[in-house]
Amino acid sequence: MGAILPLLLVLLLGGLWTAYWFVGQAGAREGFERWREAEARRGRELTCAEHRHAGFPFRFEVSCRDAVFTLSGGDGVTTVRIGEIRAVAQAYAPTHVIAEFSGPMTVEAADGATAEASWTIARMSMRLTPEVDGRVRASRADLAVSGPILNVIPVSGQTAFAYRADAMEAHFRESEGAQAAAGGYDFALTTFAPVIDLPDGTARGADRFDVLGRTTGIDGLPNGDWPGWLGDWRDRGGEIFLDTARLAFGQSLVLVDGQMRLDGAGRPVGAINLTTAGVDLGNIPVDDMLGLSGVAALSIGALGSPVEVEGRSGSRVGFRMNDGTLYLGPIGLTDLPSLLR
Repeated sequence: MGAILPLLLVLLLGGLWTAYWFVGQAGAREGFERWREAEARRGRELTCAEHRHAGFPFRFEVSCRDAVFTLSGGDGVTTVRIGEIRAVAQAYAPTHVIAEFSGPMTVEAADGATAEASWTIARMSMRLTPEVDGRVRASRADLAVSGPILNVIPVSGQTAFAYRADAMEAHFRESEGAQAAAGGYDFALTTFAPVIDLPDGTARGADRFDVLGRTTGIDGLPNGDWPGWLGDWRDRGGEIFLDTARLAFGQSLVLVDGQMRLDGAGRPVGAINLTTAGVDLGNIPVDDMLGLSGVAALSIGALGSPVEVEGRSGSRVGFRMNDGTLYLGPIGLTDLPSLLR
């Protein structure tokens, strides 16, 4: 009798766990379908060539092979194709989801422009909370990509630019307190050894690029109607606060910080500070003086204010955006277009 009781206990626990898993798997399947229906109502539709649920006994797994997202809105339909998406959650923590993505990925815009992406490994960790209307709210998302490559093709057969790097990381989380209630999210982005290939055949590389900031007024993902989504974001009082964008290459540093919102006409309003240290003006090509390097040169010259940057002597210059114009001090540099058109 003493040996039978432990066996009966094990069988009972196994039966209870099996029942829990099948109930949980049924809930996960129903939740996934409700999420797809909710997204489709908002113009974001997901289809799979092969859709599978698995993971017994300790995990809940959902896989979607040859995934196709169609984002309907604005001037047409944007189509995103991904080789495979596989999402896994441990049975004891179903709201913590790990997603793995298999490439390649292509994005086809309504106007014919295309972007092609590939990678070695792409993995995302997410903390999800189901909503009563079928949507899923992500309180945190962390993406890590090894060997990312991106080609942007505005016209068939012509590459506008290409991006590649050793690795890239992106992190998003809900802001705390009042900022969370206002649709606030903190974000961070890091790319290691990034290289941009330009249409003229030249390449620009850096050691590392970091972005840190936050935004308010976020209420769901866009559905392809970017002007409409940005207009709603503006109407909710949305703002972007850039704590720092840090570009490091050799002994040189370029830092950007500031904040931005949209005015009634959809034009950017705000301020941007550009800080440089260790930039060698002798290495800036003459034909690039009106590009990013030329703007950096301005900040080093007489218009900049001397500052100390990470223990180095540097210079800072401030820009402001107002009434549809980008200003450097009192000087209007260029007109700013509406982002709602």
